Amino acid sequence: MVVSCDNTTNRTEQKAQINLEGIAVMYKYKCAICHGENGVSVIKGAPNLVTTEYTMEERVAIIMNGKGTMPPQKDVLDMPTIRGLAMYIDSLK
Repeated sequence: MVVSCDNTTNRTEQKAQINLEGIAVMYKYKCAICHGENGVSVIKGAPNLVTTEYTMEERVAIIMNGKGTMPPQKDVLDMPTIRGLAMYIDSLK
């Protein structure tokens, strides 16, 4: 009998790993114009991301589907980037 312990992530997870530096640039390009570079909103109606209390999945859904005047990004960004943005936004707190 052969038993193997493999603690490496599966290939799907490896492909989904996020380049956080690239995500920060993406945030500045796509989000900061309304939500501010540090998550503190700069225009009326844009939520202050530092104080919002969304779960990670709620953040992902909002980025994907948009909310209010924020346009949906599901046809513009791939899922790893959307998840990366959600994680980056969560890190602004």
